[in-house]
Amino acid sequence: MAKSRIEPFERALSEEILPAQRQIVRETTLSEVDAIAEQIRQLLEARAAAVAEQLQEIESLRGKNQGVIEYMMRKIAMEKQEFEEGLRKYHAVRSVFTSMTNNLLAHVGLNALRKENLHTREAMLESTFTSGLKEAMERYFSNLREKLTQSNAEITEITTMLGSMYKRFRIEHGLKLSQPETFSTQRYEREIDRLEERFKRQINSPLQLVVTEKHNLTQRFFDTVAVQARKTFELVNRDLDHWLRAVMAPLETQVREYQIQLKRRLESVKRIHQATDTLEDRLEELRQSERVVHAQLDELAALRAGVAAASGGEMTAGGTQGRACAA
Repeated sequence: MAKSRIEPFERALSEEILPAQRQIVRETTLSEVDAIAEQIRQLLEARAAAVAEQLQEIESLRGKNQGVIEYMMRKIAMEKQEFEEGLRKYHAVRSVFTSMTNNLLAHVGLNALRKENLHTREAMLESTFTSGLKEAMERYFSNLREKLTQSNAEITEITTMLGSMYKRFRIEHGLKLSQPETFSTQRYEREIDRLEERFKRQINSPLQLVVTEKHNLTQRFFDTVAVQARKTFELVNRDLDHWLRAVMAPLETQVREYQIQLKRRLESVKRIHQATDTLEDRLEELRQSERVVHAQLDELAALRAGVAAASGGEMTAGGTQGRACAA
């Protein structure tokens, strides 16, 4: 029993590995929930601001004649036209974003990795000398790093482009958009580094290269190294997909929300102008909408706090500030 060291192993499992795994799950869950909650908070704050603006507009029409109401209609229609011009730029950026996403996945997508595996296997099998085998395997790691480096350049370009568009809509139309989150491939590069270190110890030693037959060495390389490299690239692709969706979602969501609010503002003033709605009826409807949005912000803050308490972690400050910002 003592020689097997089973007891220290069990203690390590229960006291170190499982708690560490729980911590990883906790941090991942908090991060994902917080990202979703922050996006919802920004949307609700934008909605609250739009309702407050409508309330102010409608209240300003009290006691005003038809000429003032007509002026208000023209003003909102002009805002709508300006926003539609901005939308054309947004759709152009959306098209560029799609193209840049395709370029990014061309570097680190699984198709690119399959081609790299195929070329490396062919080079290893066609090599005549040990030096050729060694060079083909070492070039494999170099090419994987190059793919990640190329993807970093694309990621930086995407982040910069979206940051400019976020800023434009924030300044010109008052959308509540924070700067888009960036993405780093450093953790995956470190994993490739660790994989290469294991490869040097287990496969790329002078003894192994001399005593192992070429086909067996090639098979061993792809059964171990290439399998782990694929797992790393699968993780890159999964995380990149989540990031690409996350950086576009706030802009897409708030653009749709702004369109809806512009349409509602114009319809409200039109109905008052045509005397199909009384001003007081519309004001009460807007006040009720405002109460609902503020209640939703309170509920969101409570949910974030509940998730944090249940997991033993902490959410970002945005969750507790959401209600105050909206108010």
